[in-house]
This record gives sequence, structure tokens and C-alpha cells, in this order.
Amino acid sequence: MDGGWDLVNVWAKSRALFLYRLQAQGQRDGSLTAGWLKKWNLHSRTENLPFQDRIPASLEYLHSCIVDAAYIPRQGGSETAKAYKKRLYTTLQMMHNASSTPQEMRIASLWPQLDWQKIWENLTTAPISEAGKAVWYRTIHDILPANERLHRIKMSPTDVCEECDKKDTLIHRLNECGEGQPMWEWTRKVTARMLRTIPARIPNEWLLRPQFYLWPPQRQRTVMWVLSRFVTFRLNQQRGPRLHDLMDFLRRSKWKMY
Repeated sequence: MDGGWDLVNVWAKSRALFLYRLQAQGQRDGSLTAGWLKKWNLHSRTENLPFQDRIPASLEYLHSCIVDAAYIPRQGGSETAKAYKKRLYTTLQMMHNASSTPQEMRIASLWPQLDWQKIWENLTTAPISEAGKAVWYRTIHDILPANERLHRIKMSPTDVCEECDKKDTLIHRLNECGEGQPMWEWTRKVTARMLRTIPARIPNEWLLRPQFYLWPPQRQRTVMWVLSRFVTFRLNQQRGPRLHDLMDFLRRSKWKMY
């Protein structure tokens, strides 16, 4: 490949000298040489490197290689051809990786049927603090240290909850363990009253993956605030607090928001 780039440079220098001689010859001999210059399209400058537009679309990586090679220093005097080729390939690979699209998130690959764009939009527009968004973000990503996840990645000897004998999952910590069930039932009733529906229509999925869309926007923001406060309270507190503690937490959060 080093020899190929040398040939390109030699060809570029030879072409520049040839163009200069043709232009001088055309001025002395009249219009015949000038006519050939125009026919060959040699009367003006061309881009560097030339003929990039002739690279077929199926070989687009060659176009990127030609463009990126301008940022790579040429082979030094003491550098061997093998070392120069390795440096050339390594630099081109780093440029390609830096310009490549980001990989798909793990949680999105586990649940490809969900509208993740709507989920992230709901999270970012929720009327809560950045700390609350961080807690809900970790919940949505399923990266909280529940025993079920720790046992799955071999960081815990068991997947059983420390407070009871059930499997310690995220949904278990949110609305099953301890006083979670009456807290969640009360939260569902409050949410259903705002939506003018029944509590059975408020699924557990809204706590883990809030992809719903409500109208008007004020109702959407209110439901997001209630659900996010519930998630924050359940995951930041011990299993001991009861329903009246959740109500007091919501009142204090509402006072701080205003």
C-alpha cells in the first residue's frame, strides 16, 4: 500500500508538470493544443486527490481511506514499511470507529417492541428534579442492584429478597415487598381518578417503561410526576415506611416544586 501512495504522488507531480508544459505550448502554437486541453479538461485545477467521484458506491470505504489518509504523516526515514502500514491501518480504524453510529442500548435490545423514543421523551420532560430523573433512569435501564440482577451476573449467591422469600426483582421492590402493595394500590387510584378510569387500567409497566401518551399535556406531566415520586420514594427508602409516609412525601415534594 505504501508503494501505491508513492505512485499517486509521482503521478500528481508528473501531471502538474505536464499541464504546465501543455499550457505553455498552447500559448505558443495557437488553438490546437488549447483545444486538446479543453477536451481533456486540463485547463483548470482538480481536487486532491483526483478522481474521487469515480469511486463506486459499493467501495465507499476507499473514498473514506483517501480522505482520511491526508491526516496521516508519511513514512519516516527510520520507520519500516511494516510499521508504517500498521500505523496507517490503526489510524484509519480509529477514525472509522470514531465516526460510526453508537451501539444500541442493552435495554432496547431486550425490549425491541417498545417505543423507546417516547419513553426517553417522557423521562426528560417529567416535572421532577435531576436526582429523581436519575433514579427513574436507572430503573428503566434495569441497572439497580436487585438480587435477581446480581444473581444473574453472578454477583449474589441468591435472587431471593432479604425482607421476604420472594424473588427480588425491580417490580417486587416497587410494589410488592413490605407495604408496597397498599402504596401502589393507592397510587393507582389517584392516577385513575385523574384519568377518569378504573385502577385496573394503570399497569405496573408504567413504573418500569413509561411509554404512554396522554392528552392534554398537563395531564401527562401530572401522571409522570406521581409515578416518578412513587418510584423515588420506594427505591430511596427502607421497606419500613407506610402509606401515610408516602402521602407526606408527596405533599413535601409538591411544596418544593411550587
